[in-house]
Parts: sequence; structure tokens; C-alpha cells
Amino acid sequence: MSKAVPVQEQAIVPATGSNVIVRNVEVIAAEIRSIDDQARKVVLQSAIDIGQRLHEAKELVAHGEWGAWLKDNVNYSQSTAGNFMKIAVEYKGSPSLASLTYSQAVTLLSVPAEERQAFVEDNKAAEMSTRELKAAIEEKKVLEEKLNQQQAKFDDWAQKQKDQREALHGQYEAEANLRKIQEDKVRELEQEVEKAQKAGDAAETKKLKAELRKAEKATSESAKKLADLEAELKQKEVDLNKTMEERLAVQRQELQQQAVEKEKGLNEQLTKLTQQLERSNNEAFLKAKLQLQQIISQGDVLVKAISEVKEPEEQAKLKSAAGTVIDQLREFFK
Repeated sequence: MSKAVPVQEQAIVPATGSNVIVRNVEVIAAEIRSIDDQARKVVLQSAIDIGQRLHEAKELVAHGEWGAWLKDNVNYSQSTAGNFMKIAVEYKGSPSLASLTYSQAVTLLSVPAEERQAFVEDNKAAEMSTRELKAAIEEKKVLEEKLNQQQAKFDDWAQKQKDQREALHGQYEAEANLRKIQEDKVRELEQEVEKAQKAGDAAETKKLKAELRKAEKATSESAKKLADLEAELKQKEVDLNKTMEERLAVQRQELQQQAVEKEKGLNEQLTKLTQQLERSNNEAFLKAKLQLQQIISQGDVLVKAISEVKEPEEQAKLKSAAGTVIDQLREFFK
């Protein structure tokens, strides 16, 4: 029986002169990785080159004869040719994606071009099997769809809130205009009462005083209604902020729960999508956006209210104060 030959951990290759190259498993592994990397680059570049030539050929082949030309000349199906042509367009000039295999490159065509490089880097796509890569892409689509649905629901809710606030502002403005009319009427009646008293017309004075009391009562009721509307607007703002905080908390909890249930390889993608949600739906941004909408909707009301102030001095003070606020905002946004 022949003896088993022991496995050598190192191979010593004689070299010219006194140099000796020591080859161990680490060196060999490094060489394999290097060759694999070079092979991937060659394969993908070859696919790009083929795709470019297919584009060129298609321009020259008569209409309706493309499928037959592919079969007769290069033995490609139209689907295979289409993949080569897409790769030529999508991956040309993308050195950071050169480590992908042809199959990985084809699979990643379903990822939007502007997201592809980040997806490859974040998920280490070059190290995935085609099945793993397809699963990761599908997971990405599912999560993005969920985010889109949440965003659509939020947009619908935000629009309803905006409509309700605008309706309240409309009521407030209408009531403010009515109160102004009533106050003008009170001042007019006061002047008429004074004239009637000076003229010694007791009956007219009595009549005018009765009308004055009614006008003063209506003015008082209008003032109360304005105060109620103002309080309702403030409460609406408080409720709005509270609801936003609650909605965002629920969204965070849902995404965190999903992350717990997924495998480690997909957790990084979930974290990234959570960050995207935070960027697009973060509480501070939403509050600022809604406040800006409120400022815009109230701008016309403020201008109109200041223009209706009778006393020039008081009107000038209000204009100056409003101008100071505008200057502060302009300085902040420089």
C-alpha cells in the first residue's frame, strides 16, 4: 500500500539568483480574488461591447427583420439581445459597477439608474448570488411601495388639514369684516344720538339709542365669535402637531418591527429606507412646511387689515412692525 502524500501548506518556487518566492494559501487566495475581479470586469465590459454593436446593427437591419437577423447571425433571442443593449446604455462609464457579473448586471437593470450604484454598495451586490440579489431588489420594492403608500396617506391627510384651516381662516376673515361693519354702525349711531340730543328731539334720541344698543350687542357677539374662531384655529394647530408626532411615531415603530423580523443581510436596506422616510417626513420639516402655508394664507389678511386702520400713525407702526418681521425672515434665509 502506498503511503499518503502529506498536503503541503507552502510551495517554494526557485527563482533566478538568490531570490525565493514563497507561495502560501494567503498569496494563492489573493491571486484568485484578483483573477476573479479581472474576469468580472472583462465579462461585463464584453457585454457592454456586444450591446454597443447590437445597437449599431439594429440601425442597419431592415424594419421587422431584427429577430431573424439575430437568430441567423449571432444566435441570440431578442430578449438576450435586449439585455446586452440595455447593459451597454446603463453601465457604460460606470467603473464602480465593473465588479458585477453579467447575471448580476442584468438583474440590477430593474433598479433605477440613479439608485443603482448606492444599492450595489449598500448591499454588497457583487458578493450576492442572483437569487439573493433578486430577493434584495424585491424587498426594496416592497418597502418603497409601503413608503409611497404612507406618503400618499399623509399627503391626503395634510391636504384635508390645509382645507380645514383655510375654511376656518375664511370664517374668521368674514366675521372680522362683519365686526368692522358693526363697529362703523355703532360709531355712526353714536354720532346721530349726539345730534338728536343737541337738537332736543327726545323721540328720535330714544329711537336711535335703541338701535345703538342692538348694534353694540351685535358687535359684542361678533367679538365673542371672533375669539372662539381664534381659539379654534390655535387648537387646530396644537392638534395638528400632536397628530403629526403620533403618525411619525407609528411609522417608525412599523419599520423598526420589520427590521427585527428580517435577516441581517436586509437590515441595512431597511435602515436606509427608514432614513429616507425620516428625511421626507421628519417632524421638523412638516411643521415648518405647514407653518409656511399658514403664513402665506394669512399674508393677504394682514395686508388688508393694516390698510383698513384709519389712524395714519397707528397704520405706520403696524407697517414698520410687519417690515421688521419680513427683514428678519429675509436675513435668516440668506
